[in-house]
Amino acid sequence: MARKLFIFGTQNFADMAYYLFSTDSAYSVGGFTVDGAYMKETSFNGLPVVPFEEIDRVLDRTQDDIFCAVGVGGINSQRAVRVAALSDQGFRLASFVSSTARVPPGFVARPNTMIMDQVNVHPGVAVGADTVIWSNSRIALKARLGDHVWVTSAVIGDSSRIGDFSFIGLNATIGPFVSIG
Repeated sequence: MARKLFIFGTQNFADMAYYLFSTDSAYSVGGFTVDGAYMKETSFNGLPVVPFEEIDRVLDRTQDDIFCAVGVGGINSQRAVRVAALSDQGFRLASFVSSTARVPPGFVARPNTMIMDQVNVHPGVAVGADTVIWSNSRIALKARLGDHVWVTSAVIGDSSRIGDFSFIGLNATIGPFVSIG
């Protein structure tokens, strides 16, 4: 039986997370959640949206997972704050690695990390927690990506260092041995 997943968020990134988890993972998406004060709808993608304050009535923390699909607001800091709070509250954070991503054998995504389709991660690469690598990115040999990073269809050269809370924009190229962020 598939594990149940709830997605925190109801904006574009949550829409993409829903699609990816629904079509290319062992999860069964059970619904969405947002803080009650920001709840604008009771369903999203045909599934219920539950106020976060009531999530324990539908999510079993011992068996179900949650993915925080908050976008790049505040250079990823809004998502980082929510991820830390979810972790501190005992939620198990899901991660996603597309079946069409090329990752080294034994690669394990850290909590709340998403590696989308057609991503190429070379050997020796370290990817931090709560990091999003959007489709068609290439992360070259021995590169290091910090926590709470967002890479959008970019190329990162070998042995580069991308610091925590960095945003690498669409079609950017970071040369080898470069440190940023």
